[in-house]
Amino acid sequence: MLNALLPLAVLVLTAGLIWWLGSGSFGRSQTQVWIDKLAHRSPRLHAFLDYHHGKFRAAMHYVEFGGLFLVLYWLYDAWFGAGAFAFRWLPAGVIALLCAAAAYLDEIHQLRSGTREFRTVDFLHSCCGITIAMAAVFWQAWWRSVY
Repeated sequence: MLNALLPLAVLVLTAGLIWWLGSGSFGRSQTQVWIDKLAHRSPRLHAFLDYHHGKFRAAMHYVEFGGLFLVLYWLYDAWFGAGAFAFRWLPAGVIALLCAAAAYLDEIHQLRSGTREFRTVDFLHSCCGITIAMAAVFWQAWWRSVY
């Protein structure tokens, strides 16, 4: 029973985190304010974060929605699979489409926050994260011969 409830709890936490990060508090200008507070305390760290700010923001889209794919696939495997984390094309494809829809809705949520905008490139970063997570599930199953 715990094996089926744990992925559900992690899914709720992941969805809540994605919703919270999509709020108006985490826009580019808001996170830039946090970075600028480091200018006097740590000039090197400030310069590094200021230069790579966009890359970190893009990476978060990979992590958020790649992680969402992994949690949803884990949930599928716990409820309907054998628990071996074997790769199945149909459920993986359906989960990937659900994650892409969630990424699209996340961009809509950001647009409605009032301080952020819908960015197609962010949606594409999210889709890349989903694809990488799907490939990771496939390759680990292939490597372990559980497909």
